Order: sequence, then C-alpha cells, then structure tokens
Amino acid sequence: MKVKTRGLFLLTCAFLIMAGPVLGQSTKIIKEKKIATLTVQEYFIDEGMDEPVVESIEKFNERGDLLEIQEFNSRGDVKLWEKYAYDNEGRVVEEIFLDSKGRVERTEKSIYSDGLRIEKQYYNNRDKLYKRKVYEYEYRN
Repeated sequence: MKVKTRGLFLLTCAFLIMAGPVLGQSTKIIKEKKIATLTVQEYFIDEGMDEPVVESIEKFNERGDLLEIQEFNSRGDVKLWEKYAYDNEGRVVEEIFLDSKGRVERTEKSIYSDGLRIEKQYYNNRDKLYKRKVYEYEYRN
C-alpha cells in the first residue's frame, strides 16, 4: 500500500512540474514583459467557426498581479467575472464577483495582521455582511 501511495505522489509531482509552465504565465513574467492585458481566443473548428471567440480576458497591474478576469462561453456570453484588489504587500484584500452585466453579486474581504490573514468577510450584493471566517494560529515553541 505504501508503494502505491508513493507512486501516486511521485506521479502527481511530476505532472505538476511539467504542467506548471503550461497552466499560465507567472506574475514575474507578466511584470517583466509589462503585460497589461491577456486575451485568449478560441477557435471552434469542429463547429465550423472560422472566426475566433474570446475565451478570456485578464488584466494585470504593474506588479503582475491579476486585477480582473472575464471568461466567456462559445457564444461570447460572460460566464465568470471577478476583480481583485491588493495591499502594499501584494496580498489579495478584496475579491469582487460580478454577474454577466457587471453588477456586483458578492464581495469577499481579507484582513491581515502581522503578515497573516486573520479574517475573511463576505458581503452580499447590497454590501451587507452575511458571513465571517476567523483564522487562529498555533505556534511551535
């Protein structure tokens, strides 16, 4: 049983190492290349569509942090729309989830202290707090 678990672990690690560069651009590369927006276009060849359809649009700040992402279906309708805000340390402090028309559905805010997230707050589309998560840490001696 240990051999199977170890083999699965090694296989998973190998996949992640090989897939890493394929899964997307790193923040470092985005910053170095001064990329502001990435648009991915998809071609539905089997469906006879010769023209590309925008699959996603990602916007970045000067540090290479993702500010906004929109994903679209094959008809061009928005299926996902999220915006992010960061603090001076580069940590996500606010996540805004929008509907297909750009209206806020919900917002999640993270609060940090001493470098650690200590709370996450969830707000509805009327900016009313409806849920909180509090993070507690235990330290080794």
